[in-house]
Amino acid sequence: MGVFDGCLLACDIDGTLISNDIIPQENVEKIDFFMREGGMFSLATGRTPGAVSAVLEKLGKVSPSVYGNGCMIYDFNEQRFLYEEFISDNAKAFTKEIMDKMPDVGIEIHSGTNVLVVRETQETIDHEKYESIEAKSIDYDDVLVYNWNKVIYMLENKEQLPAIKAIAARYSEYADFVETNAVIGGRMRYYFEQVPKGASKRSGLLRLCELLDIKKGNFFAIGDYFNDLHMLEVADISACPLDSPEEILNAANIRVTKAENGAVADFIDYLTKQRKEA
Repeated sequence: MGVFDGCLLACDIDGTLISNDIIPQENVEKIDFFMREGGMFSLATGRTPGAVSAVLEKLGKVSPSVYGNGCMIYDFNEQRFLYEEFISDNAKAFTKEIMDKMPDVGIEIHSGTNVLVVRETQETIDHEKYESIEAKSIDYDDVLVYNWNKVIYMLENKEQLPAIKAIAARYSEYADFVETNAVIGGRMRYYFEQVPKGASKRSGLLRLCELLDIKKGNFFAIGDYFNDLHMLEVADISACPLDSPEEILNAANIRVTKAENGAVADFIDYLTKQRKEA
């Protein structure tokens, strides 16, 4: 029997597993150890399946994972979705309003494994390069025939957040919205994401635990930002990098080293010690 038989470790990508597009080698080695010891290692990310190819190339394989901030569960080993949620037609009007009122905001719509760009900006170009995305440019009218899992609005700067939040407040009945970010090219990028009403990493991971038959006490999670908050609260043992926002630091059970220093490896070391001493 392995140390982590029957265990699930859910891991955020940006700012947790990777920093500035680099996965520390110690993370790769410890994740391999975790899985060889019987554990299931799953991504829990705002990215969609079409935006994780570079991560999978480095890790080799992952267990079924939660994508799109909870609206998708995808199994790369079987190349199929285990679960999907979609943005309602009423909520799609938010995208059109942002196109009309905030012309500097880049817009990516994620549909299954497709990434569809309805407004290209330098931010969308940088994002696609950063996540090794093969995106397709498309007009708004044409994108309406697709099922939308989530939409990313890519801001030029943080000062645009109040304006987009004010518009989003009028659509809160139909969709949920999440602030996210990523460091690309050494600069912080600010994103505002739209997901189906009720979708979150927490709901997606609870569903994944059911699918994988994870028992109480065997669910671990690590993340660094506000979209990770509720998954950290629901995990049996949770961790965050020590440079996370204060609200995240307070929610996690333990604090580990920064992402660039191998936060995930640090957490797995902690879990290994806990399991062996139990």
